[in-house]
Amino acid sequence: MSKCMQMPLEARHWRLSRLRIARLCFLSATLFVVSCNSKPPQAAYVPISELEQTFGRLITVANIPTPDQHGTGDRLGLFSDDAGTVWGIPLMVADNGDLLGCAPPKLREFSITDTLPDDVEIVGATNEPNGWREGTGKLELLLRNKKGELNRRPIKAGEVKDGLVCWSQSPPAQPLPYYRLSSGNSN
Repeated sequence: MSKCMQMPLEARHWRLSRLRIARLCFLSATLFVVSCNSKPPQAAYVPISELEQTFGRLITVANIPTPDQHGTGDRLGLFSDDAGTVWGIPLMVADNGDLLGCAPPKLREFSITDTLPDDVEIVGATNEPNGWREGTGKLELLLRNKKGELNRRPIKAGEVKDGLVCWSQSPPAQPLPYYRLSSGNSN
């Protein structure tokens, strides 16, 4: 007779329960690891001319801020539409030299990430210096007001939470943020 059969009934149930719990924990951990490692589907990079038809003219370019020094970040194009909304869209240079951009199909439905002051013109964009080499700081716009005065302003990004995502072209591969800036005088 096997050792297991010689055990009292309660001990056999406890041993089977522990085995079931161990299997359940292993299965749960496996599912967790698989779900954490699954990448959201990637949105396509398309010619700038296509993006300008939907999001307005490309007005300036910068690098997407990075949380650490794995590079300077991917390129970011700022597009301005007729309604005064400014769209921050990831850019890349294709193998043939063409400039392409990536806009998730639902970008127009995403929340506004920041608001620009009234009556300003964006004259440039850069990464805000943060004083140390652990990242590049927030995206910062250089703005000119009606009086001709220049001001700089860091702006907030948004995270794509569902649907197609724009992925970085520079390592490490990661989902890229979006920018949707509302004009202070567009309501």
